[in-house]
Amino acid sequence: MLDHLTIKVKDFDTEAAFYEAALAPLGYTKGAEFPGAVQFASADGSSVWVSRTDGDVTPAHVAFVGDEDAIKAFHTAGLAAGGTDNGEPDPRPNYGPTYYAAFVHDPEGNNIEACKH
Repeated sequence: MLDHLTIKVKDFDTEAAFYEAALAPLGYTKGAEFPGAVQFASADGSSVWVSRTDGDVTPAHVAFVGDEDAIKAFHTAGLAAGGTDNGEPDPRPNYGPTYYAAFVHDPEGNNIEACKH
């Protein structure tokens, strides 16, 4: 089980707002906050940190688990919060016979996925 991960970003305010909106349908809520860093925590104890950096940022791919309704809501919320579509909610049989997922690029290009197997 994942405990936590950190996504480094340049535009902290924009990215924090994006993750707050996009992760809410998947059960993540805003937790601890520090200057330039914010946590989004799940009931299972895992968390995602969004942290400002002045260094180089290499886009990451992060996938979260949800049911089909949550995946659809994640996709809608992510687009409304400034993300760009990278794959509408749909079955992905090339990933597995029961794989269902949606993909959104956050405003800085990270590929954020919500999926179920």
